[in-house]
Amino acid sequence: MPKVSVIIPTHSRPLSLLRAVESAHSAGSDVEVVVVDDASRDATADVCKSMKDIKYVRLERNQGVAGARNVGILASSADLIAFLDDDDLRLPGSLDAQIAALSANREAGFVCGPVLLADEQGTLTGEVAAPQSPGGDVFWEIVELKFFLLPAAVVIRKDCFYRVGLFNSRIPGIDDWDMWARVAELFPVVVVTDPVSIYRQPTPFSQQGSSALGRHLMAAVRHQPHLLALPRSLSAPAGLRRQVRRNMRRRIADTLSWNAARRLPEGAYRFALENFLAAVRLNPLWAARPEHFRQLYRSLLAQRDLKRSSVLPARADGA
Repeated sequence: MPKVSVIIPTHSRPLSLLRAVESAHSAGSDVEVVVVDDASRDATADVCKSMKDIKYVRLERNQGVAGARNVGILASSADLIAFLDDDDLRLPGSLDAQIAALSANREAGFVCGPVLLADEQGTLTGEVAAPQSPGGDVFWEIVELKFFLLPAAVVIRKDCFYRVGLFNSRIPGIDDWDMWARVAELFPVVVVTDPVSIYRQPTPFSQQGSSALGRHLMAAVRHQPHLLALPRSLSAPAGLRRQVRRNMRRRIADTLSWNAARRLPEGAYRFALENFLAAVRLNPLWAARPEHFRQLYRSLLAQRDLKRSSVLPARADGA
């Protein structure tokens, strides 16, 4: 089985990092783990130095996730690269399974697959998030944000970076999406059907960078014209580019509205308001559809009922 380098950027989360490293080693038969310590100010350096089965790179100046991934790629020795955040986990044998699928499709640039979703504490929710595509030419699906894809689900050929460049650190939060689009412009993509990793979902109250969903999605809206200016995009009919643009804005407006309603019962009022207003600004008619307001109203009722149940005294039996 070909060797794979797993790049793990980390910043001040030594306990979760230990679990991530262990999961990476259990996922493949020939794995190099490259931990890039992005200027942590706690015990992360000591924890990393105590691990003998990793390649440790320490950054004295914080470079963000994209910058840390780039450093890890340059420090890696394998021809295949995988990514793992320090609070996510790889599933046993998943790297070997993806490498086999990629080896069987020599024209493909990378392979991806489903992920199991977990809550903030790492407990599995029973949900699975997967690409809704059999693979192949998925360029337009990625540009439209129609193709679900997380870094922890990807194994990519290092040669791809020589063709398209490294991650763009000037667009934090969407640098991975930008990368997958640039690679998919040139190469087909392989999709496996079995889950490959566990993704810990952010909340409005978590410290994960991905908890800023609304900000990142709006950044994607602003960045999409750059992807629509890639050579393959420009060679397509203008009508197709306009349709992809409209579809993405509607998709993001839906996501923001749904996320606002989902977080209201948790008391995340500011988060919900920011997401819904962003949806309205993005696509007023689409975001303001009656079903969205009904969803928000039901969420407000759920929050009210939750508050009532927490302040009403328990009734004695037979009362």
